[in-house]
Amino acid sequence: MAKKIMAKRKSIPDATKLKLWIKSAGRCEFKGCNTPVWYNGLTLSEGNFAEVAHIIGSSKDGPRGTDQSEELQLNFCNLMLLCQQCHKEIDDHPEKYPLELLRTWKQEHENRIEIQTSYPEDIHKSTLLLFSVNIGDRTVPINVEAVRNAMFPKFPTDQQGIKIEEKDFDRLGTPEHWQTFAENKIKRKVSRYLEEGVDDVKVKHISLFGIGSMPLLMYLGRCIGDTVPTDIYQSHRNIENTSKTWSWQEETSVELPYSISCEQESESGIVFLKLAISDTIGCDKYQNLVSSNCSIYQITVHEPSPHFLKSKRQLEIFSYEYRKLLNEIQAKHGKSCKIYILPAVPVSIAVECGRVILPTKDPEIYACEYYSDKGEFQTVLKVN
Repeated sequence: MAKKIMAKRKSIPDATKLKLWIKSAGRCEFKGCNTPVWYNGLTLSEGNFAEVAHIIGSSKDGPRGTDQSEELQLNFCNLMLLCQQCHKEIDDHPEKYPLELLRTWKQEHENRIEIQTSYPEDIHKSTLLLFSVNIGDRTVPINVEAVRNAMFPKFPTDQQGIKIEEKDFDRLGTPEHWQTFAENKIKRKVSRYLEEGVDDVKVKHISLFGIGSMPLLMYLGRCIGDTVPTDIYQSHRNIENTSKTWSWQEETSVELPYSISCEQESESGIVFLKLAISDTIGCDKYQNLVSSNCSIYQITVHEPSPHFLKSKRQLEIFSYEYRKLLNEIQAKHGKSCKIYILPAVPVSIAVECGRVILPTKDPEIYACEYYSDKGEFQTVLKVN
C-alpha cells in the first residue's frame, strides 16, 4: 500500500510575523482575551509567548482545513496572533469557532488598534468615574468589560480613575442623613479630584457610570457640573450580551419623544416637577407632599418604561427640554421659588438633571425618593 505523503508546512516569513505583531499590538486576538503575549503574566518574564494561528487551517486535514489550506498558509489575512490557551481553544473546538467568526475577531481587534494609535493621545483618553451606592440591601456591581466596551474608542486615562462606592447607605435615614452622606462622600471627593486631578494629572474628560438612588445621582451630576466634558452612560437591562450592557444602542429616529405639561398652577413659590420616564407617577404617590397652593409640572413620554432610554440622542434631547423647563419655571415663579423633583428616570437622566443646574441662576432644587413600601415620595435631599 502506498504511503500518503504529507505536504510540508511552509515557514511563515519573518516580515509577515512582524506585521502580525504590529497590527495586533502584541496582544491575543481572541475576542475578550487581549492578553499581552510578550511576557508571562504569572512570572512577568519577558519572551515570545505568542502562537500564530491559521483561520483556514494550515493543512486540509487540520482544524478548519479546506482545499485552500496550502494556498493560504502564508497569507497575512489568514493569520491570527493568539496566546497558547486561545490557540488550543479554537483548534480543539473548530465547530464553535467558524471561519467568518475568527475573521471578524481579527478585523475588529486590528481596527481597534489602528484607531487607538492613529490619533493624538488625549483625544481618546477619559477619566473613568464609577459611582455605586446600594439601594436598600441590593448592591449591583459594574461590569468593567462592559464599561470599556461602552467607552470605546476612548480609553481610561489610568488604572485608578474616580471611584465612589458605598454598600451600607441607609436610604431610610432622615434628610439630614442623606445630606451628610452627599456632602461627605460625593461632594468632597469629586471636588478634590476636579481640583487636584488623578495622580496630579488634571481631569480633562469624564466617562461616568453610575448605579444608585436617583437623588444621589442628581447630586453627583450637580457636583460635576458642565465645567468638565462628560459622557454619561446608561445600563440597559434587556441586553443579552453582558459585555454590552453599558453601550449606547442605535440612534432612534424619534426627534421629540418628550411631552411637557403643567398639571396645576399656583402663584406660590412651591413647584413640583414630575419626571415620568421609567414609570408613570400617579397623584397617589405624591399627594402627601402637595397642596392646592402649589404648581405641578411634568416631563413624560408616550409609554414610560425602564427600557425607554436607548440612545445618547434621547439623553441629549431630554437635557435640552429639562433645561428649558427650568428656565420657564424660574421666569414664572421667580428665583426664590423651590423646586421639588419627583423622579422616575433612568440613571443617566438623573445625573444629567443635576449636571445642567446652573450654580448662580437656578432656585433651590430638592430631590425626592420613592418608597414602595409606603407607596409615596419623600423629600430627602437638597441638590443645590
